[in-house]
Amino acid sequence: MSTDDSKTHDGISARSRTATDPAPARNPGDAYGIGDKVAGVYEIVGLIGEGGMGQVYEALDTSLDRHVAIKVARAESQARQLRSEARALAALRHPSLVTVYALGMDGGRDFLVMERIYGINLTEHLQRRQELGQTLGLVETVEMLVSISDGLSIVHRAGLAHRDVKLENMMLTPDGRVVIMDFGLVVPEFHFGGTNTIAGSPPYMAPETLSRSGESGNGHLVDVYALGVSAFELLTGHKPVIARTLADLMDAHASGRVANLTDYRKDVPERLATLIMSMLAKSPEGRPATMEAVAWQLRSIRDRELVKMRTTERSVPSGTFDVLIVDDDADIMRILEFYVRKALGKVTVRVAKDGIEAMQRLVDREPDFMLLDLHMPRMNGIDVCMQMRGRRIAPSTTVVSVSAGAQHHDRELMHQLGIHHFVEKGGRLRDELTRVLREVAGLAEPGERPSEPSL
Repeated sequence: MSTDDSKTHDGISARSRTATDPAPARNPGDAYGIGDKVAGVYEIVGLIGEGGMGQVYEALDTSLDRHVAIKVARAESQARQLRSEARALAALRHPSLVTVYALGMDGGRDFLVMERIYGINLTEHLQRRQELGQTLGLVETVEMLVSISDGLSIVHRAGLAHRDVKLENMMLTPDGRVVIMDFGLVVPEFHFGGTNTIAGSPPYMAPETLSRSGESGNGHLVDVYALGVSAFELLTGHKPVIARTLADLMDAHASGRVANLTDYRKDVPERLATLIMSMLAKSPEGRPATMEAVAWQLRSIRDRELVKMRTTERSVPSGTFDVLIVDDDADIMRILEFYVRKALGKVTVRVAKDGIEAMQRLVDREPDFMLLDLHMPRMNGIDVCMQMRGRRIAPSTTVVSVSAGAQHHDRELMHQLGIHHFVEKGGRLRDELTRVLREVAGLAEPGERPSEPSL
């Protein structure tokens, strides 16, 4: 049974570190420290996370000059699971599945080298929205479920069952990609039901798993049930089966009443609610027969029933650039507005002092440009961009990151979001911002130098 409560998995940080975060210290139990080399090739950058399956590090592949994630087993039981995970993932290809680069041994330790993915798990994503008093949008949620079900379909077609599908094992990247993680419990379908071991995370475990009554070849239906629990949780913020003790939870899964999804959320379409409740059927035979069938129904619901997010209309004069400046420093805001007006001429400028205000301004009207500080209280700039992409808000806005000390992690995250304009706060702010704005707006002449503003 999975007891891993870590919020980081397989090379992905539950909360992306920014330039202001301190480097993680090395504890006595760590397999490696910063600067150590694994197999003489992978230079350790830092510890990302750890749990029951071992430790995960970020490292620089010095031979290919790329950042990777390295999962290290610290015991033989972990090593066996690590090798099983590596072989399962290495045979699969899908955007919702992490890419495996290598499997090896260093100093007696087994290690797995994987794609380094930046993002947060869906538990963290849901919690952030709840802290802001928000629910996940229907379109956003169904899009994520389509990605997950597609990825699991690939796993099932390979004859495997994941067995630990849950929100903490689903990672959301800044560009909206959802990646299924932690294949440490994966087994071939024909092994399911042939083991005396109970495996998984109790809140997501199907009744037949808890009672050990599952039949060989039905492992994919366990994943269908767990995805049903995950879908219920994403839409409502609650799990469908709640109990105070593990024993009560197991009884509730086996025979207790499952809460009705629409009792928690009234705006869920009937077809979507019916699908999710069928995935939570106590009997495996009552669930959708395959994960492909789940994905097909989700796509149909998304395309035929869910209303597309409205597009906002411009309410600024023709020929005027609409600019949104987002910064928690009022003095910086005034300086940026001055530079914007000098660079673009005819503009309408709006401001927001943090990410929450910025999201409201973006919903009110899509700007041509957004000058965005990355480091702000309540909701930082990267979170703003993730919400923009996830909720499909202001898709045509050009985002310019205007920040002090943006480091590798920040730039990688922004690049994944399709944001490639970075301007450092400091002595060259005026010149660089003017150049970027005029270039993107199509106003720059070849070899043009920005004029000298006077403050």
